[in-house]
Amino acid sequence: MANSYPIETIPAAAISEIIGGTPAVVIETDGNNSIIESLKRLNAHSEYTLYHTNPGIGQLAQTLQRTAESGIKTIVLCGNRPPIIKSLISSALSAALISPGSEDSSPWGMPYQAISQPTFEEFAHLGYQTYRYHKETLSHLRSSYFQELRLGVLRSDISLAEPLLRTKEYVFIDLNSVRHSDFPDNKFSSPNGLYAEELCQLARYIGMGQSIKSIFIYGYPSDLKADSVSAALTAELIWHIVEAISSNIIEDPSNAANDDLFLRKIVSMGQEGQDLVFVTSSSTGRWWMEVPRLKEGDFLYFPCSNSDYLTACSGEVPLRWLFFFQKINPN
Repeated sequence: MANSYPIETIPAAAISEIIGGTPAVVIETDGNNSIIESLKRLNAHSEYTLYHTNPGIGQLAQTLQRTAESGIKTIVLCGNRPPIIKSLISSALSAALISPGSEDSSPWGMPYQAISQPTFEEFAHLGYQTYRYHKETLSHLRSSYFQELRLGVLRSDISLAEPLLRTKEYVFIDLNSVRHSDFPDNKFSSPNGLYAEELCQLARYIGMGQSIKSIFIYGYPSDLKADSVSAALTAELIWHIVEAISSNIIEDPSNAANDDLFLRKIVSMGQEGQDLVFVTSSSTGRWWMEVPRLKEGDFLYFPCSNSDYLTACSGEVPLRWLFFFQKINPN
């Protein structure tokens, strides 16, 4: 039986006519249909229709505006390099970058400074390789209370990436972050990087995000062939994002009306320490932690992992808890 992936190509002007039911619109900017052709060879496991449009790079901003007005998520295929972000995103609260490095002049993907601006209250860089990260830039990242997860730590426990991606509105994926053996069209032949399986797991976490609006994928050649391993992996990346979006459950532990959907776990840190409160969803297994705001006399919920809870149970304050405590309680 021939595969029949539920994808329909439409003109960009017809986006506003889409009536619900779609997890996302794939926006292609370079005119190369190789990734879409590879995607058509896969099989959907959820009920949906995925839409595809090719407005060209000149009409990208207008197309993103249409999808935003319609409340539709987007997956933007950008080719070798991403578009100029400032021309597409006027204001946003959160973003994540998956790339191997940070140098503006390097071939390792999107310039760090392009999205780590004060516009973003939350920013996370995942999968970077320390030797490809400028020392001063990494120091700035940490001093700005942005989050980072280097490749070695991610590989030791990939679930650590999920809390960092859960609240992000925009995610930028540089395919040069994948090692050359798994992505042969990696122009710079990097011997180290994400494994194909790790990229797809990150894609699932992205699709499960609670605030995701747009995903930008770049770092592949404009002449990518439909029968190549690289096109197949990019198609699988999109598949995992879309399947996760279509089955995602939106959860908010701060909503008192949903208290019965969450379990509260209080960990005592001893006589001189305060209790740490963790919340976990009884349906999805997601974790949050309550972090107090001292001046306001209340607390905020921040995504965390089961390992943070286990760290607290062992008598140590999790680094993630300290990170957010210091961020929301500046001196």
